[in-house]
Amino acid sequence: MQIMSNILGGSGPFFIASVLMFGHYSLHAQNGAETDSLLRQNKISYQPKRITGKSFIIPAALITTGALGISGEFVISNPEIKEEHDEHFATFHTNVDDYLQYAPIVAGYAMLINNPQHSFWKYTEKVVLAEVIMNGLVYSTKNITKVPRPDTGAPTSFPSGHTAQAFAGATIFSDEFAQHNTLLSVAVYTSASAVGVLRVLNNRHWASDVIAGAGFGILSAKLSEWIVQPHCKTTHSTNTYHL
Repeated sequence: MQIMSNILGGSGPFFIASVLMFGHYSLHAQNGAETDSLLRQNKISYQPKRITGKSFIIPAALITTGALGISGEFVISNPEIKEEHDEHFATFHTNVDDYLQYAPIVAGYAMLINNPQHSFWKYTEKVVLAEVIMNGLVYSTKNITKVPRPDTGAPTSFPSGHTAQAFAGATIFSDEFAQHNTLLSVAVYTSASAVGVLRVLNNRHWASDVIAGAGFGILSAKLSEWIVQPHCKTTHSTNTYHL
C-alpha cells in the first residue's frame, strides 16, 4: 500500500489517463499509420480497417486489468486512488463527461459531411451495432459484478458505461478516418480518456471501472467492424481529407 501511495503521489487521475492512452498507443501502433498535421490535407487510399485476432488483445488486457483491480492491487489500487481523490478533488464536480462521451460519434458524422467517399449508412451500421453490443456487455456485467459506486454505493459501478461509450466511438472514428493521421487519432482517444478521468474525479467510478470500460468500448467497436466490414466494398481510389 505504501509503495502504491508513493507511486501515485497525488497523481491518480494522471495515472488513469496514462493507462487509457497506453492502450490507445499500443492499438494505434498496429495500424502502421503515418503521422501528419491536422491542418494539412492528407491524400490516402481508403480501405476499411482489417480486423484480426490482434485487434482484440488491447481491449482484453484493459478489461482484465480492470477486473483484477476490483478485488486487489493489480497495477491499480482503487482505495489509494480514492484516497487521493478525497484529499485533492473532494469538491470537484462537472457534467462535461455526460456530453463528452458522445464527442467521437458526433465528430465522425461531421467528418462524413466533407468526405463523401465514406458510406454514411455503413458508418451508421457500425455505430448502431457497436452501441447494441456495448450496452449488452456493460449492463450485463454491471448486473453480474454489482460493484458499489464510490459515491452512492449503488451496485452499478463496474464497468463505466460513459467510458465504454467514449472509447467505442473513438475506435470507430479512428479506424474509419484516422488510419493515416496519428494526430487525429490521438485527439479522439484523448477525448475518450478525458471521460474516464472525469468519471473518477466526479467520484462516480473507481479507477478499475474506467479502465475496464475503455476495454469494453474498444471491444464493442472491433466486434461491430468485424461483423459489418465483410459486407463493405473496398474503396481503392485516392481521397483527400479536408481537416
